[in-house]
Amino acid sequence: MKKRSGRAPADPYRKARFREIAREIVAKDRYNRKYGLSVDTAGAIANALERAYREGIRGGEHGPAPVVAQPDSGPIEWALIPPRPRDAFWTICLFTLSRGDGPASGGRLVPAITERGTPGWMLDLQERTYEKLFGDRTIAPLVRLGLIEEASDVPAYRVVSKRGEETWGHFVQRGGQYPDDLTNL
Repeated sequence: MKKRSGRAPADPYRKARFREIAREIVAKDRYNRKYGLSVDTAGAIANALERAYREGIRGGEHGPAPVVAQPDSGPIEWALIPPRPRDAFWTICLFTLSRGDGPASGGRLVPAITERGTPGWMLDLQERTYEKLFGDRTIAPLVRLGLIEEASDVPAYRVVSKRGEETWGHFVQRGGQYPDDLTNL
């Protein structure tokens, strides 16, 4: 029998916010090191932890924040898609579904072997193939989230699902331009 702890359940939106903050800290660290600027990564992490602690204290005054369950259908919040799969999903949707008034060119993911010799996927568009391959570990979370599914005509191929189309449409409607847009919750 499991003992229940006094901890609040995990909040996917808070986790997504923290992930984005961590990515910003790492990116700033890499940039500063590359160009010989001073680096205070430990200070940035300490500041982020302090902000999170203060948020937690404020949240504790009103009880734990309610966890909003992600429905099994309908669009997914853009920030809840993990970063690397989000970048791949953005590319796949941009080329297969288009954005704005442009016509959707269609396309699908076909199995391929990456440069590292691992299983992956190649974006096959009707008029050409997209040069960059996506690793299987990048596409798998998109399948789990229901954004990518088996093609109805050839089960070995993958296409953007109805939920994926809704998520992309919601992203574009809200003004998203690049994969990391609309991740600040």
